[in-house]
Amino acid sequence: MNRHRLSLLLLPVLLIGLTACGWHLRGSAPGAASLEGVRLSLDSQVGRGELYREVYVALQSSGVDLVPAGAGVPSLVLANESRQRRVISGTRADEVREYELRYRVSWRLRDGDGEELQSGTFEQMREYRRDEQQMLGGEGQEDAIVNEFRRDIAFLLTDRLQALLGE
Repeated sequence: MNRHRLSLLLLPVLLIGLTACGWHLRGSAPGAASLEGVRLSLDSQVGRGELYREVYVALQSSGVDLVPAGAGVPSLVLANESRQRRVISGTRADEVREYELRYRVSWRLRDGDGEELQSGTFEQMREYRRDEQQMLGGEGQEDAIVNEFRRDIAFLLTDRLQALLGE
């Protein structure tokens, strides 16, 4: 009985300690990008697929007023998106067990006159294990990792825009 009371007393101390050390849920940090009132167009040379949608949602969530291209406002261009999978390890029977997945997004920021303000590439990398006997699950696992990479890169882009265009 005393152990349970001690646990209940320590729980608030632990929670206060986590918030005091700067730990926050992803996307909930106090310094999250705020681009309230910034007008921007979003263009893509990689199509309007999942990456475009993630960036669009992240920009809207940060307060960007998204306008059509050519409106004399800065433009964020998603220039390139790529993913590469590399074998890291396997078994003696040549069954692949571990992979390294790399995901890259290149982007450019142009001012209202079309002059390039900045460009860059964000890259995410993760190693993961895959059971070859569950082939369908393995493909879903890789897609889930890439979706997480897209969300992270959308957050990084809004953070960079905050530094370049924010107040």
